[in-house]
Amino acid sequence: MNILLIDDDILILTVLKMAFEKWGHNVVAYDNPINCHAFCSTECPCPIIKNGCPDVILTDVKMPQVNGIRFVEELIRKGCKCPKIGMMSGDWSDSDLLRAVCMGATVFAKPFDLSRLRSWVSEEKILHDLRGRCA
Repeated sequence: MNILLIDDDILILTVLKMAFEKWGHNVVAYDNPINCHAFCSTECPCPIIKNGCPDVILTDVKMPQVNGIRFVEELIRKGCKCPKIGMMSGDWSDSDLLRAVCMGATVFAKPFDLSRLRSWVSEEKILHDLRGRCA
């Protein structure tokens, strides 16, 4: 699987990238969403994945310049077809949690369980898209 990983915490970013690569996935990682070509490009498919959209996007929510929710909303607006989107935070607000769930993201609390992330990435079943069910 091709995984797009975003987290401003370099330690978390490094641990997740190493873990996903160890489990056999291709990982493109950024510590700042504004450095990600998928965010900066004007259209989908994103230029960072050889065959178009990533299979998985996993992003932190609370980041200094662009939060993870805005990052994902921008990719969706461009037409991103990524089937699995995950968002993680150690400080979920009710509004951020609602926005994440309404766009169909799977949410993770920090500190997270690596085995749960591994299972989520590897599971065949993709939950139906919740986008459009929230006002």
